[in-house]
Amino acid sequence: MRGAFLMATALLAGCAAPGPRSAPVPRDRAAVEAALMRHIEILASDEFGGRQPGTAGEAKTLRYLAREWQAAGLESGTNDPANPWFAPVELSLTVPDRSEARFYRGGRPVALPDGAATVFTSSSRGLVERAPVVFVSGAATQPERAELAGRVVITPMDHARVAEQREALVRAGAAAVLTVVEGDRERAGLTAQRRRGGYRLAGSENPGALDGYLSPAGFAALIGGDRARELLAADSPAVTRLDLAASLEATASASTVRTYNLIARLPGRRPAAGAVLLLAHWDHFGTCAEEPAPDLVCNGAVDNASGLAVLTELARRIAAGPRLERDVYFLATTAEEWGLLGAQAFAENPPVPLNTIVAAFNLDTVAVAPAGSPVAIVGKGLTPLDPGIAQVLKQAGRREGDERMAQGYVRRQDGWALIQRDVPAVAISSAFAQAGPLDRYMTEHYHQASDEAAGIELGGAAEDMVLHIALVRHFSDPARWPASAGKSPPAP
Repeated sequence: MRGAFLMATALLAGCAAPGPRSAPVPRDRAAVEAALMRHIEILASDEFGGRQPGTAGEAKTLRYLAREWQAAGLESGTNDPANPWFAPVELSLTVPDRSEARFYRGGRPVALPDGAATVFTSSSRGLVERAPVVFVSGAATQPERAELAGRVVITPMDHARVAEQREALVRAGAAAVLTVVEGDRERAGLTAQRRRGGYRLAGSENPGALDGYLSPAGFAALIGGDRARELLAADSPAVTRLDLAASLEATASASTVRTYNLIARLPGRRPAAGAVLLLAHWDHFGTCAEEPAPDLVCNGAVDNASGLAVLTELARRIAAGPRLERDVYFLATTAEEWGLLGAQAFAENPPVPLNTIVAAFNLDTVAVAPAGSPVAIVGKGLTPLDPGIAQVLKQAGRREGDERMAQGYVRRQDGWALIQRDVPAVAISSAFAQAGPLDRYMTEHYHQASDEAAGIELGGAAEDMVLHIALVRHFSDPARWPASAGKSPPAP
């Protein structure tokens, strides 16, 4: 990896100055779609190996993006002479070794079907001995510590706040969290993904809590089929104590991975007036299947080569237009798929003070909806940006879709790492505005080897790209969006 990035830096240093700037945004959507497809076909090709952090696919991805961005007229945005363009992010990689799950009722072992329970740890070893077991429904997002401390929690998977709930359960002292996953295919995919390893920021707090997956048949074997179905269907926030104890153990091997965020800047006339940030995560899962599967690579065409394509075309077309007042930063983050880690690293060590970023727009999984689709604002109501966004949408003739669905993705995208630090960040996308196209993608291709460039839908993505040009021009203009507008919520 070190050699690959030295090569990338040498390549950048040797690039000729950008040639004449291209024409403004084309009115022909087909031309925009063709430009996006060119980037997606490259970034989602087997040559890039699924863009996993710490692999040769990472070096190829960042080298390609940096070359495209520099040719567009951008400059390094790290503000670190020792690390131009590429901001280092150190991760700890934990790869599972073995695990065991045993349950007891009245001191006697309870038999489980083969493969019904799988347990993982984020440290070298996690161990729970004969801990009481409780069930927590999906409605219990803020459980009391007294009810959970030292206990093994069983909870359902099929609700929108499952990741948030798991964090809350661990904070409340749960010794382990086992999630009941309904579909065999989904459970197998989640388990296979975890067995390939997990990342966290090096030096970050690591409580080492155990977690894992339990099949419905396994849950039924523990407490009976009727009782299991009743609890899984319950919407009460109550914590239910089960007549069970659990002994869980998992071990793992740890190593360090050095990966990178790519940061570029388009200088404005008035850098002191603040900055606009555009971001998209570059990473995916690399090799995500095993032989004899016919396709072993998760290429991540929609998630998130499509976001990178839009980000890259935005760089080229915004740089080709009139010079903006504020700086615009372009950020391609690493390790989003493992918990928004690259975005967290950016927020912990930003190239500019976070309070000078007046607006941030995240681009993730954008190539889903057809042309003419409405848009949704992931993060609406959480930032002061809403009035300005509404103005731009009206001027662009874009309508809003189902905001309720969009809000289920707030915590699952890089913008959340910024919102937590009071950076006004949203994702504005046609992909999250209506259930049909998104549901089909999530069911058929999300985090699977079938997420490839062939047959990808770019109509909505092309329109979203043009919309983001208008958004950047609006929020980069202090006359239209004063810095003070982003410091307090809008009046009711």
